[in-house]
Amino acid sequence: MASTSSSDNAQSLDPAHLIVVSNRLPVTLAQNGSEWSFKLSSGGLVSALSGLKREMSFTWVGWPGKDFGESDRVKIDSLLRENSCGAVYLDDETAELYYNGFANSILWPLFHYHPGEMIFEEAAWDAYQRANRAFAEALLDMVKDGDLVWIQDYHLMLLPRMLRGMLDARGLTGVKIGWFLHTPFPSSELYRILPVRRSILEGVLAADLLGFHTYDYARHFLSSCTRILGLASAPTSVEAEGRTVHVGTFPIGIDPGKFAEALQTDTVQRRLSELERRFDGARVVVGVDRLDYIKGVPQKFLAFEHFLSEHPEHVGHVVLVQVAVPSRGDVEEYRQLIASVNELVGRINGRFGTVEYTPIHFLHKSVAFDELVSLYAVADVCLITSTRDGMNLVSYEYVASQQARHGVLVLSEFAGAAQSLSGALIVNSWNIEEVSDALHQALAMAPAQREANFNSLYKYVNTHTAAYWGVSFINELKRVSQAADELAQLPQLTAQVAQTAFGAATQGLRVLMLDYDGTLSATRTIPDFARPSPQTLRTLRRLAELPRTLVYVVSGRIRAHMERWFEGIDVGLVAEHGLFYRHPQAVGQMPGLTQGPAQGPPQDANGWTCLVEHTDPQWRETVLPLFQHYTERTPGSFIEEKEVDLTWHYRNTDPEFGLWQANELKINLERVLSHLPLTIVNGNKTVEVRPSQVDKAFALRAIVGGLSGAQLDFVMSVGDGRGDENVFAFLNTELKATPELITCTVGRKSTLAKYFLPNVDSVLAILSKLADS
Repeated sequence: MASTSSSDNAQSLDPAHLIVVSNRLPVTLAQNGSEWSFKLSSGGLVSALSGLKREMSFTWVGWPGKDFGESDRVKIDSLLRENSCGAVYLDDETAELYYNGFANSILWPLFHYHPGEMIFEEAAWDAYQRANRAFAEALLDMVKDGDLVWIQDYHLMLLPRMLRGMLDARGLTGVKIGWFLHTPFPSSELYRILPVRRSILEGVLAADLLGFHTYDYARHFLSSCTRILGLASAPTSVEAEGRTVHVGTFPIGIDPGKFAEALQTDTVQRRLSELERRFDGARVVVGVDRLDYIKGVPQKFLAFEHFLSEHPEHVGHVVLVQVAVPSRGDVEEYRQLIASVNELVGRINGRFGTVEYTPIHFLHKSVAFDELVSLYAVADVCLITSTRDGMNLVSYEYVASQQARHGVLVLSEFAGAAQSLSGALIVNSWNIEEVSDALHQALAMAPAQREANFNSLYKYVNTHTAAYWGVSFINELKRVSQAADELAQLPQLTAQVAQTAFGAATQGLRVLMLDYDGTLSATRTIPDFARPSPQTLRTLRRLAELPRTLVYVVSGRIRAHMERWFEGIDVGLVAEHGLFYRHPQAVGQMPGLTQGPAQGPPQDANGWTCLVEHTDPQWRETVLPLFQHYTERTPGSFIEEKEVDLTWHYRNTDPEFGLWQANELKINLERVLSHLPLTIVNGNKTVEVRPSQVDKAFALRAIVGGLSGAQLDFVMSVGDGRGDENVFAFLNTELKATPELITCTVGRKSTLAKYFLPNVDSVLAILSKLADS
């Protein structure tokens, strides 16, 4: 089982306003007798956050790398606290299955477009859940209300949801959670093959801000949320469980000053001189990669072989120095990769090499930082051929080391950095000939062009640093959190508040205006299936039978549907979003209201009043063919013809294509209907055309006018859509003198309502309580 450090130890950690959480702590622990010591580890995230450390203080929480006994944990916790760290302890089996069994065997290959490498096992998925829960439990004892928690990478995609649930249970609702992905996020078509795809998405959607290196990755994530979870999304946000989860792009950087300083040291200068003598008369191409199947090392060697073959004048005068840092040599796929790379090196060196000339210098090992900077500085070209890479900071490091030589960067379009480094030569790393041509172009580039390209690259690398990345994310987290705090101030309507107001209206009328779709009934994909549930009908009947109580149901449905659904229940009805309305029969039986509505449009034989004057029906002859055109070209869409309105539904279409078609349809409608008194309304997965100046608020104004002979002591309006905001605005201004006025939206959102309820069930529960009054 996974376990955490003791509660007492965790609580005595020096609390920081910012808590950074990653799979591994940035330290390597060592034991000398009974004492423990540690040193800072290397790695991209460590380097990036070390820049942030100079800008702000934070506590780093993560797994220390292995399991420890209870007595050792006490000493280790004390040592880590002194260095602003906190440990999450996992037993060895959980750590192995969670890290290698799921994170690196499922998510890593999937996110890097290698689904064939996936091996899904339930035991590994269970371990992934246990590990994420262990992190949540450890954080629960460290976090205080108002803290910022920044979670890193694909290892901890369940953590935001688990932590949020635990914090909410303790009443710590002021903690803000951010999550950042350091790898690509795949397209929705690829992501959907993951067996636990919903759980992973729902896990990160509990955060307040989600960060990605590029907008492509963010776009793929948003598309997955829309297609798999059916959530509404915008270019920078997604709506989940009544919350707005913000999504942003934050390209990571490096600390360029570290490389500039290293270049001035005697060690690097001596080594640089040695390399210049060693490669005197030759042009140097450098590559630095972890030996991983996503780094495209075989593609690089094949392109270099093609380059030497196509340009024999460069044989003997151009060398490729490739540093290949070992990675997961115990995994079969990686052993095969090593064998393939070694075979390529031998073949190319054997084909083009001589006693004096070795085309490829292959270093299958890690190199010291000073050696790395020297290699960067001596190279005329840096060649990066990743087949899929979250960012690739080698490109940044090369630029930071090239102030003297102005080397050329040849960069794969499949690395995230390609979207930021506009001065590089961008190539398709799978196209061997294209990479070869780019290498030739780089070596032949004029000095003035090299300098211009380098200046563009250096300016970006020097401004978009690791510290800039970290501070930008944290500032955005604070900003969206402030906006969320303002939204969180909207109180949820409770039964006690509603019943107290309802009971206080002892003399005058009590009026309830209730939206239908999304408020009294869940929105249905097919309108004919949207009939009210027996529970809804029982609740409305009980309310309508209360003395001095009038209930109105407001809908976009046609009159015939409304009459059929609510037959036998004395409620007022508003159809087609306010074009038609009918009072309850009880209105005619109340003193002062025996004449029914105030002077206005006449009623028909069934008591319906039409609020729109005669409109030339020829506009339908213009709109209907346009609707039919888009229906034929948008699978899943359909047309709903109402008495006056025309509505195009696209709820059952491909979510992205349907929205694109709806926007195009609206543009065409605006062009052909601009001279007519009509309104084009973007609804909930609908495009509706109806007469201008008529909406729910217009109908409500007419209804209230019909009740002008009575005193209104209680008015309650509940709705979930944009059209209901006009109703809330009307009530807040025209009926603000009402002794008891309640306006309530469904779902937490920016609204003019005074309260919110989370869903349809909560609305029905409140109404049932009122019916019991």
